[in-house]
Amino acid sequence: MNSILLRAIPATLGFFLAAQVALADKLQMECGPSRGHVFNAPEGLVDSGSAGWDEDSISTGLSIFELDLDSGAVSYRWRDARQYWLDAKDEGAEVRLLSLDDTDLSWQVLSIFGDVTEVCSFANVLGDTPKSLCVTSKNAKLIHSARVLVADCKAVLVPATN
Repeated sequence: MNSILLRAIPATLGFFLAAQVALADKLQMECGPSRGHVFNAPEGLVDSGSAGWDEDSISTGLSIFELDLDSGAVSYRWRDARQYWLDAKDEGAEVRLLSLDDTDLSWQVLSIFGDVTEVCSFANVLGDTPKSLCVTSKNAKLIHSARVLVADCKAVLVPATN
């Protein structure tokens, strides 16, 4: 039963959290709009006058990362600007768990979408203000960019279905 997460619960969190985790199948991070910065390289569609650092955001963003507590498998889906839900694996991405901290349940996910690589870290998972910190690198023919975005999240333990 969810051996990945049970090992990660420090004794100081107590019986109540351990019982919640023991009854859960998945840990889900539901993250809202994000803000940060982007760097666009001066090549492709970006001329030298437009290149460099700029503020960036996904104001209508909503993404859900889900960690299977037994297998360590990760799923990642998001709502795009058109308000359609997309699934990373359906879009051809490789998505996997990179790390899970055994003291505070912070974790990292790697997603590779062809010419786009993204690493998302989830911090303060057990606290009042969980966050996602996502770093994306795009190496496409028409645009080369890197961006860092931060979003507020909600951590949800999904109960076992049986």
